[in-house]
Amino acid sequence: MDYSTPTHPPRFHVTVEGERFTCEEAQGLDPRDGRGAPDGRDLTVTLTGCVLTDAPDALSWALAEEADGPRPVSVTIDETDATGREVLTTWQLTDAAPAQLQGAETREADHEGRIRRLTLDAARITAVPHAAGTSATTGVQGASAPADRR
Repeated sequence: MDYSTPTHPPRFHVTVEGERFTCEEAQGLDPRDGRGAPDGRDLTVTLTGCVLTDAPDALSWALAEEADGPRPVSVTIDETDATGREVLTTWQLTDAAPAQLQGAETREADHEGRIRRLTLDAARITAVPHAAGTSATTGVQGASAPADRR
């Protein structure tokens, strides 16, 4: 995998078990009214251009390194604006587990992992839109919360 600068800024912040990483793209974030697929299949989300820095547990989960295979967990995906500071929409994936992995590479010296493409199966996807003009920056690296104006 090429470790050069990404062509697009990361627009998606993914949180797995308290560890956060970024991805350039996310496909399949269709909440379908909070239900699973009509025929009972899992919903599929594909993340591309992911960089995991200082996120060893999230990387281990993504690589499905557990002896029992992929472990379903809750995953939160925040879509941000072009600056990466304002959250536009948050998706909560219930019982998400890695289903397919392409182009994974780790650099232990940098405490970094990169994944070209990670496909997740989830039992449910719930969207939480953020109203325009309201600050939804909590939890986004590099963002600050608004001042208390009481």
